[in-house]
Amino acid sequence: MLDPRYVLEGFLVTLQIWGGALALSLVLAIPVAVLRRSRNPIAKGLGALWAWIARGIPPIAWLIIIYFGLTLGIISEVPVLAAIVGLGIINSAYIGDSIRAGLDAVPTGQWEGAAAVGLSRWDTLTRVVLPQAIPVMLASVAAYSITLIKNTAIASIIGANEMVFYAYNAVQVGADPVLSFLVIGAVYLAVTVPIGILARHLGTRTARGALGVAA
Repeated sequence: MLDPRYVLEGFLVTLQIWGGALALSLVLAIPVAVLRRSRNPIAKGLGALWAWIARGIPPIAWLIIIYFGLTLGIISEVPVLAAIVGLGIINSAYIGDSIRAGLDAVPTGQWEGAAAVGLSRWDTLTRVVLPQAIPVMLASVAAYSITLIKNTAIASIIGANEMVFYAYNAVQVGADPVLSFLVIGAVYLAVTVPIGILARHLGTRTARGALGVAA
């Protein structure tokens, strides 16, 4: 039987990988979005190249490449760190597209109108554009964050002791495979469903606020 203590320990590692990868992807996604919206063809090409490479290499390959690269560098906690870096790179391409799509969804007239009343570009971005762009971004970012949680299971391939790692090991010593992975699946559902509900709620509230700003 799958020991509940291992489920808890694996769950904490899963959250660690997810939180670290999500934070890294958000940091990387901002310059990716800026590059892809640039009018400079070289900058725009660099942003597209990053997205192409990040999405074109399979997640397992990313994790293995980074895992062995970090191993050669003799860094401790290699599996978890490799999972955070690999999944963060992959997710940055998707979230970068979400940020770009959100900004592109705001009519150019909003920028022009804000400039006409004397707002700086920073004030225009933070007080006019972002409140309208965030609802567009939020749903897709939430979807990618949910996918990211599920993709943490891939980290078991490189030895990260998350939930799937412990479930697999328990099965190897005689635990029921169906029951073990049903338990793990239930834990994933318990995390992802509330995130989806919260994202929809926040998106609705933010959209209402954005309508007020636009008015």
